[in-house]
Amino acid sequence: MISDLLQAIINSAASCDLPIVIIGGLALPAYNIARSTLDLDICIYVKNQEDLNEFINNLKKGEITTIQAPKINHNLFTVFGKGGEAEIWLQPCDTFHWDEKMINRIQNFYSNVHVLAVEDYILTKLARSDRSSTDINDILQILIANTKTIDWEYLIYRLKWVDLENEFSEVLKGFKSDLANNFRSISNDILDKFNNKN
Repeated sequence: MISDLLQAIINSAASCDLPIVIIGGLALPAYNIARSTLDLDICIYVKNQEDLNEFINNLKKGEITTIQAPKINHNLFTVFGKGGEAEIWLQPCDTFHWDEKMINRIQNFYSNVHVLAVEDYILTKLARSDRSSTDINDILQILIANTKTIDWEYLIYRLKWVDLENEFSEVLKGFKSDLANNFRSISNDILDKFNNKN
């Protein structure tokens, strides 16, 4: 069930004609992964300060506030209201900004809510400055759940774009911890695809 806060943010973005992209754990169902999360991480693609100001004013009309003074060159700001809080990101990750390829690959999730392409979402998990074991586990699960649909050429292009090929190789070693061999054929297939495209 969608929270009142998330719905208010979605409505505010829609009234400004801003694409809203769900990121973080909230986006995992779009990639066939079930994991509960209480965090609301939302990204908007905003091109200038005027559009950002309009979005913030629309949030206020919906009784959503921020104690910050968000600027177009900030990474994110926090909003409060409707019994919760959310982080509104102005870029998809703390390590990199939007680019045209990423924008063109955004996929509709529901209503006017979008998610990143699976390859770009993997990149946001991998590139996090505070990457955790949960992020690594999410990457492995996403690879397994989406093995037939991942565009490996695009993923490797993205890994090179942020110089994370070695980190990705290290994450793939997590498949070796599958002691029961539950995903052995899938993990071998993923490793082969990565090695053949790299």
